[in-house]
Amino acid sequence: MRKHREGASLSQAELADQLHWAKSTVGNLETAFRSPTVDHAKDLDRFFTTDRFGWLHGLIVREELPDFFRPFARREPDATHIRAFEPSLVPGLLQIEEYIRALLATERDPADIEQTVAARLDRQRILHRKAPAPPRLWAVLDETVIRREVGGPEVMRKQLAHLLQMAECHNVIIQLVPMSVGAYPGLEGGFSILSFDEGADMAFAGASGGGHMIEQQKDVARAVTRFELIRSHAVSANESIRLIREAL
Repeated sequence: MRKHREGASLSQAELADQLHWAKSTVGNLETAFRSPTVDHAKDLDRFFTTDRFGWLHGLIVREELPDFFRPFARREPDATHIRAFEPSLVPGLLQIEEYIRALLATERDPADIEQTVAARLDRQRILHRKAPAPPRLWAVLDETVIRREVGGPEVMRKQLAHLLQMAECHNVIIQLVPMSVGAYPGLEGGFSILSFDEGADMAFAGASGGGHMIEQQKDVARAVTRFELIRSHAVSANESIRLIREAL
């Protein structure tokens, strides 16, 4: 923020006047005495014409994600391929706003929900970007994900419709593991794997109340093998779409 302000040859007071902020706000944000909000970031992006890329906004909203997930979220926009498995919930990259709110309402103070919703929705921008090319997302879900009515029937209908819409995107594949499969490796929990043009793959394993990064390559390789084992139990993408339509 200071770099952009000084590049524009503005004092803290002058920037505050331009943004119609209290004069102390700029100094408090630049020294990290006060935490920035999503609205602060949007104002700054518009003023410094960085809104095309959402640079400051993206930086701020990712800080609203849980501490244990931030390192993974910071690398996510650089990925060329994302593989995700979820046994109980729609993956974050495919969640609609109402679904997110229904999940957060079970454990969050209402005052904390807005910025967390913004942070989760902001992650999804990478799937629709023009440049660089969006990553290819391969999402494998347990069938129970589309059967559990998170937020009630109306919210779930919208969520399922969104899954169908996303499945039509050239860079998104959705497959389901049917409930008839019984026991399979995915029942141990969800995880995601990022692959890059340059650099080693990395993964994130979810857990109740938290999760952890996986960067040791032998452990990442195990995650890749596990994903392929899970995918071997899934029905085809076309059959998965049929099951989602049936649930809808």
